[in-house]
Amino acid sequence: MAMTKLYLIRHGETMWNVERRMQGHLDSPLSTLGEQQASWLSDALKDVHMDVLYASSSGRTLQTANIVKGSRDLAIHTSDEWKEMNLGAWEGRISSEIADLDPDNFHAFWHAPDLYRPTQGESYADLQARVLPAIVQLLEEHAGKTIGLISHTVTLKIIMAFFERRALADLWNPPYFHPTCLSLVEMIDNEPHIRLHGDTSHFQEEAFGF
Repeated sequence: MAMTKLYLIRHGETMWNVERRMQGHLDSPLSTLGEQQASWLSDALKDVHMDVLYASSSGRTLQTANIVKGSRDLAIHTSDEWKEMNLGAWEGRISSEIADLDPDNFHAFWHAPDLYRPTQGESYADLQARVLPAIVQLLEEHAGKTIGLISHTVTLKIIMAFFERRALADLWNPPYFHPTCLSLVEMIDNEPHIRLHGDTSHFQEEAFGF
């Protein structure tokens, strides 16, 4: 069976990332640095053949996808399945404010994902239930092809933990997913082989953003 390649990309830095606002299903445009990060990645991938390109339906991922695809004559297939975790009442709020208002849940979100219990929005288990069947279907639909997927930090962490067979409690183990970080998973005989994980070697200066 031919090898399937899956390139997983986080969107570029956004204005709300700079302000430390939680985004979730809400949105903000890429910052100037975010656009630069996407351009760096586009340059790094210019010689990589891609058969299909997918993105979450959020504006920040579409903005990133349109830069990353470069001169490729590819449609960008969008879906809500690839959106970030729904963060409920946290969306649009500054992280420090959330930490003051909901300290136990905020700590669990970052340090004990299996114990995070939101009063609104999605839990990590909810996100797994949304994303993992979609990634399995994507790989089945495009077996033997090279796939690009532009998504979000938590969504991509869930996908990579699935390939690593990593427990939910350990979701936030390194690497940190910087803006436009790149992961590459090769599927060989239905087994995942992780070739890149949160890679930022395309950055042309020390400008990691948030």
